[in-house]
Amino acid sequence: MEAQEYARMFALEERNWWYRALRRQIFRALQTLPSPPNGSRGALRCLDAGCGTGMLLSALRIHFEGFGIDYSGLALSLATKRGLRHLAQASVEAIPLADRSLDLIISADVLYHRGVSDDVAALREMARCLKPGGIVILNLPAFAWLRSEHDRAIHTARRYTRRDLEAKLRRAGFVPVRMRYWNWLLFPPLAAVRLLRRVAGAAARARRGAEVADAPRSDLTRLPGWINATLDGLLAVEAHLSGLPVPAGLSLLAVARKD
Repeated sequence: MEAQEYARMFALEERNWWYRALRRQIFRALQTLPSPPNGSRGALRCLDAGCGTGMLLSALRIHFEGFGIDYSGLALSLATKRGLRHLAQASVEAIPLADRSLDLIISADVLYHRGVSDDVAALREMARCLKPGGIVILNLPAFAWLRSEHDRAIHTARRYTRRDLEAKLRRAGFVPVRMRYWNWLLFPPLAAVRLLRRVAGAAARARRGAEVADAPRSDLTRLPGWINATLDGLLAVEAHLSGLPVPAGLSLLAVARKD
């Protein structure tokens, strides 16, 4: 990820509509998991694998014994500003924790990254760290045809379909429990915008006669308050309709159990 993306993420992810919706989706997934035998989630050990600047981990530590790893030292330095301490600089392909030491792993928008050379190997590493029956929750960008300038800015190597991700989870030793697309209410307009931008960008490059132009720009930006609140509200409504079978969305959320 470009360095400026981490600074932008740190500044915006607490209130930004998309990050709020992501946390909402993850916590709804957590609510569907069985209660621990002792009735206390606080005793469960949870890893945020690819914790970035730490907003999600900060929310998780209220409910779990939380740990975080990230490949970026810059991201971790920003995470410490949130008061997080149980952090380590590491790749999801080489997690510095013992076998069967975790109850839960959450990895939000990490496996897609070009810094992960083998996403199945990363999933196997997560399985190694989980206790038998342990749970992994993943969030990933959906559909390769939705690639955009935003993907260049955040170093996207791969996007996923439900079938593709299910196959990779099984190869890594997981049993999929639940898998669904989300951000489907905004899918039609945002998909159209991305496709139009791709066409416009290709036309601009053709006019300049250059294959590579300006530095890529991500979609993460500070929006007027009313727009941010409207988008947040729409995705809050969508979260309450999460039981509906939908064929597509901008993101894919998966819950799987270590076999």
